[in-house]
Amino acid sequence: MSEVKDFNDYKDEHTPHIVQEVVCLSCLKRWIAVRPQGTLLKDLVCPKCEKSGYTIATGQEIDEVDE
Repeated sequence: MSEVKDFNDYKDEHTPHIVQEVVCLSCLKRWIAVRPQGTLLKDLVCPKCEKSGYTIATGQEIDEVDE
């Protein structure tokens, strides 16, 4: 299993990150992933089946909302 990364290590609010919808090809779970830029999709662990290496992006990026 992949190493779980602690996001407290990325506390700098200026660290570039990606927010996008992803899907696990193993169990078909969809979720919104927030990951530091440079983190590979294959390193994400599915919250349902807990497998890594099966995640793909749906192409739906989530933009920041202006308040």
